[in-house]
Amino acid sequence: MTAMVVFESMFGGTLAIAEAVAAGIASCGLAVDVVEVGRVVGDGERAPWRATDVLLLAVGGPTHLRGMSTNDSRTQARTHGPTVSGLTGLDRWLTSAPALVAGTPVAAFDTSWGTADSGSAAHAIAERLQALSGRLVAPPASFEVTGTTTGPTEAELGRAFGWGASLVSARA
Repeated sequence: MTAMVVFESMFGGTLAIAEAVAAGIASCGLAVDVVEVGRVVGDGERAPWRATDVLLLAVGGPTHLRGMSTNDSRTQARTHGPTVSGLTGLDRWLTSAPALVAGTPVAAFDTSWGTADSGSAAHAIAERLQALSGRLVAPPASFEVTGTTTGPTEAELGRAFGWGASLVSARA
């Protein structure tokens, strides 16, 4: 039995937060897999990671244009710095993952630049997870990144670790 942290990352900040969330989950003794979605492999998109024994699912992504990233926002984001090419996104993964989400304890997180008008992808992710019959075990969480090349601060990584640890007891 395992937990999963599924995420999309453009510049590496969300990756760092996802790894901190996973480390927090693991610190409570629960095995955890960290899965980046949306990479194109060979002639097509990688199939969604499948598991039959997921005890907890944490899903996160960057905040783009006040919400979840889209094909258009990814294209626009690529003009702001070095990105990983071939990303197709968390939105498509969520569309393909209803069997994994249904009935599973879930939590949503995002990264943003922390400005008052930045919005939140986490709220949109939480809504999608609940629409797929996931059982939300914590309010959506936002973690601040300081830029496309600097990512989150050590304090934010620590906060993400603590949030991940808190999810383990909340899932009961």
